[in-house]
Amino acid sequence: MESVSVNIYNSEYKLRGEDPDQIRRAATLVDQQMRSVASKVPMQPATTTAVLAALNTAEQLISEQTIAQVRSAEIVEQLNALDLALRQMLETP
Repeated sequence: MESVSVNIYNSEYKLRGEDPDQIRRAATLVDQQMRSVASKVPMQPATTTAVLAALNTAEQLISEQTIAQVRSAEIVEQLNALDLALRQMLETP
């Protein structure tokens, strides 16, 4: 496990993880979310900004998961249709 220093919303954090690049990308995303929230609702305590940023991130995650589930279901449906078509072709003399 490697240690990496990141800066999120003007605070430095020393984090440990398997993939330092992934930690940096995650920290950048959190920092961006917090700054975005702060620009829309200024003068909030950092904890409130962090909670709102976390909610925004969670909402985005849920949206992406929903899209992935729909796409996965569409792929399964297409594969089933292909399977049926192949079976029918193989059964035809």
